[in-house]
Amino acid sequence: HVPPPFYFLGCLGLGILLEYLFPVHVIGFYLIPRTIIGCAFILISIYFAASGFVVLLKNKTPFDTAKSTVKIVIEGSFRFSRNPLYLSLLLLLFGISILMFSLWLFLTIPILFILFLFKAVKPEEIYLSQKFGEEYLNYSKNVRRWI
Repeated sequence: HVPPPFYFLGCLGLGILLEYLFPVHVIGFYLIPRTIIGCAFILISIYFAASGFVVLLKNKTPFDTAKSTVKIVIEGSFRFSRNPLYLSLLLLLFGISILMFSLWLFLTIPILFILFLFKAVKPEEIYLSQKFGEEYLNYSKNVRRWI
């Protein structure tokens, strides 16, 4: 079992390595707008992550996917997304790819999305629906998987 943050680190590392080895700059994008847009996505990412961690700690629910979930959390960023921590990593990768203006990093975003979806989210959904039954199914009807 690979912890999901390692998928993020792998995609980030792969994108940076490919950018270093094979830099691709098809069009130019000015530094100031690129910095503003990239930093905006990074800040949104930080909000989702911080809110998610705070709510999980407050509810004494582990954020480590290898540990058993204590309860369904529906506060903080979990009101908007069933997977705010994974969403935050996707947004972070997007923000970094804009900031660095890296086509390679941008191309790793769908890879990260697919890894999260099939290696983390879907197995967690099966686990949560088996453990919490109707409570989780009602939550999943009212809150989207991503946003």
